Amino acid sequence: MKLSDLGERKAIEVISRILSRGDAAVGIGDDCAAIDFNQEYLLVSTDMISQKTHMPSEMTPFQIGWFIVAINLSDIAAKGGGPLGLVLSLGLPKNISESYLKELMKGANACTTHFGTSIVGGDTKETMDITICGTAFGIVKKDEFMPRKGAKPGDMVAITGDLGKAGAGHCALKYHIKDQDILKGLLEPTPRLREGRALAEEKIVSSCMDISDGLSSSLYQLQDVNHVGFEIDREQIPIASELLNIQERKKIDVYKYALHFGGDYELLVTIPVDKLDRAVKSMEKIGTNFTAIGKVTKSKNVTIVSENAKKLLKNMGYEHFKRHIF
Repeated sequence: MKLSDLGERKAIEVISRILSRGDAAVGIGDDCAAIDFNQEYLLVSTDMISQKTHMPSEMTPFQIGWFIVAINLSDIAAKGGGPLGLVLSLGLPKNISESYLKELMKGANACTTHFGTSIVGGDTKETMDITICGTAFGIVKKDEFMPRKGAKPGDMVAITGDLGKAGAGHCALKYHIKDQDILKGLLEPTPRLREGRALAEEKIVSSCMDISDGLSSSLYQLQDVNHVGFEIDREQIPIASELLNIQERKKIDVYKYALHFGGDYELLVTIPVDKLDRAVKSMEKIGTNFTAIGKVTKSKNVTIVSENAKKLLKNMGYEHFKRHIF
């Protein structure tokens, strides 16, 4: 079989079956590796971007630097951790200018300083195309760690913020809408570090991951590890104002983008019903919306309810090596 047949997640399963587990308390399959570190977990996560798949021509070097840091920090956020630092490995063509390199690193530095951390090292190599790999380190108390595994039937499903900001940015590029504020949702994502810490401190979340590949994909990933199902209320999904702005100009299905496009880097959590109010209040304190959009079910189906009709929600989110719907 080829990787195009397997897809990214099946490829990870193949890799996982080969590798020994080692001493990691949480290894392959979660947003971060979690390594025992006295009364805490040392969190380690790595993410890579390449010129062809992640960098549209409109993306500035500053935004590329910001992006690689943000997506790595998002994994730390999803586990409730605080960042310790990052290392970056830069694969760059030899014809890249010094000014390009400076802007790229200014963007990376701007993101790290904004979230109270720093770049502590890395590597540089000559490559044919721009390829950048980041590795983020964080720390979290063991009793505050928010794993992917733990969702139980009856739990509520909730998300931070709104969905569709990145999808709106994609539409802006597609339809040549020159609006930098809309593009920022795609090119300069915001990792939910404060939100992750606030939820972790409450110790009420049963499972958590970030929505990097789309809500539908994230739900199926949680389904796989928890052996449960989900029922999502479409009308409860908070749609980003940027996406609604695009809808006013072009005929698009905002729910298609909100459900499947990804790139929003919000947190998807499951939480016991009686703890939901505490989570909402903790998010209100930091000025972030926190919306219940469904529930965990015993049935292993992922369904979506809309206008009194229930149907299966297809797994149409982003996955490397496979064809994409956008």
